[in-house]
Amino acid sequence: MANRLMILWYLVVLFVAMANARNETHQNPPPPLAHVEQCGNTEKMVDECFKDLPSHLTEFLQNTKIVISKQEIMAKCIVFNKGMKCFDAYAARCLQSRKLNLFKNNVDGARKFLKKFCSDENFQRDYLRHKDCFAYIQPDWVSCTADFENILTDDLHDDTRNVSDKFMEFCCARYAYENCIYNSARYKCYKHSAEFARETAKMLSDEKHFSNCRHLEDICAHSTRIAWISSSFYPMALVLMLRFLRHLAGP
Repeated sequence: MANRLMILWYLVVLFVAMANARNETHQNPPPPLAHVEQCGNTEKMVDECFKDLPSHLTEFLQNTKIVISKQEIMAKCIVFNKGMKCFDAYAARCLQSRKLNLFKNNVDGARKFLKKFCSDENFQRDYLRHKDCFAYIQPDWVSCTADFENILTDDLHDDTRNVSDKFMEFCCARYAYENCIYNSARYKCYKHSAEFARETAKMLSDEKHFSNCRHLEDICAHSTRIAWISSSFYPMALVLMLRFLRHLAGP
């Protein structure tokens, strides 16, 4: 379940920095999304709902001098909003109430981010101001997110630990995820850009499951396992990036 839910998270994280290497002043409207008629594998459903996202990731990752305009932001928001509507329709049609609430909780942060990114002009202006930083830290962001996912997945299947210990680990993993991104940005960007990147990461990880985590940050700061994430974001970045690109390029 954690791996499937993280697909939406990855898509949103990568969407933040995704754009053409050229500044396109005119864009054709995205093709209509195919309707998912039947209930089935959730991972395939996510792929189907978001299959019309532009596939410029490889080009983007090879060119840090990214150019993105407000028009490009809005064009991508149209595609993403359609994808979220497709996801919501599938969830309402195919998931029982308990599982539906679980899915809604897990995409809560992504939904809030998209609403802000697509409709808040102040946030759009700030993003455009810091866009170069997002390009510089993109491989590290993917690596930080993968480490976060691995901890959540490991703890989810660890039957030897009680619920309280797992919750503490979840909270500390989230804290480390945000700091992992901040540390990467602080190393490669100006301080104010690093702070904006961390605030964006906080927004993306702002799920209802983590609503009580903030008061545990002082404890998490001294966790040795979690501290490893914040100090090791770079070595695995390329491997994780290529693995995910292969996933996006698959059928």
